[in-house]
Amino acid sequence: MKHGADLGMLRTFLCVYRCGGVAKAAGLLGLSQPAVSRHLKALEGVMGRTLFDRLGRGVAPTQAGDLLAAQIATHLDALEDAVDALAPTGTNTPVLLGAPSDLLSVHVLPKLAPLLARGVDVHCRIGLSPELAQVLLHDELDLVAVTKIEQAPTRQLHLRHLCDEEFVLVGRAGEAPYTPENDTRRFIGYSPAMPMARRYFRVCWGIQPPAPGLTVADLRTVVAAVASGTGLGVVPRYLAQEALDAGRLSVLHTPVTPVSNSIYLATRRGREHLPQISAAFELLCRAA
Repeated sequence: MKHGADLGMLRTFLCVYRCGGVAKAAGLLGLSQPAVSRHLKALEGVMGRTLFDRLGRGVAPTQAGDLLAAQIATHLDALEDAVDALAPTGTNTPVLLGAPSDLLSVHVLPKLAPLLARGVDVHCRIGLSPELAQVLLHDELDLVAVTKIEQAPTRQLHLRHLCDEEFVLVGRAGEAPYTPENDTRRFIGYSPAMPMARRYFRVCWGIQPPAPGLTVADLRTVVAAVASGTGLGVVPRYLAQEALDAGRLSVLHTPVTPVSNSIYLATRRGREHLPQISAAFELLCRAA
């Protein structure tokens, strides 16, 4: 090449740029960390500029790094699309889709009928957003539903808005309103980190929520446990609404402004133009 940089160096650079670390990029590229570092050093030698500032954990792009990424990303992604397009495809090429169980059942599966009618097979995997995002980046899934609160690595993902969810703080019907100053009632969460409760408490009171007394990685089960009197919970309204309407649950706090969260449909950046993935995006996001 004219300036001595090859596509391997550029691909390595772009992967490090998008994931923010040499170790993560090495895992995604199937290279050793020293090999990734050598690619970066060689490219910086060709460019005559430092492309990343080395931090305690990870790297941050310099102005030259941002400029190079802006100039090459579209072209490298197009090359990957071209290679993917050469692979055998057909109407039976399956779409591998991942989502938390509640999102899958409420926001995704009811909208897939037209895709199935076209002869496209869809295979679903249930999991939590952080785990599914990592599986997606290793190309074990084509699409995942992820939430903003899970801090997905957006530089590596192509994201489109799927829907919004409102969070409500609920307890068994007849429970007293919740006041964080002196309330000792236990909480139920779908993970020890309780990201929904953490967001709700931060927005409403500027504090962290209590540690959960019970965790279960299924929000429908969380709702059922709250309705049985096991504890309180912060859950999406769409999952609690039936129990609220039936008088099994009560909303224990009403914020001035509803606390909401965005849900996105994601694929690994550069794969959004593949026919089956593009069709799923258009179908699901248009329906949303």
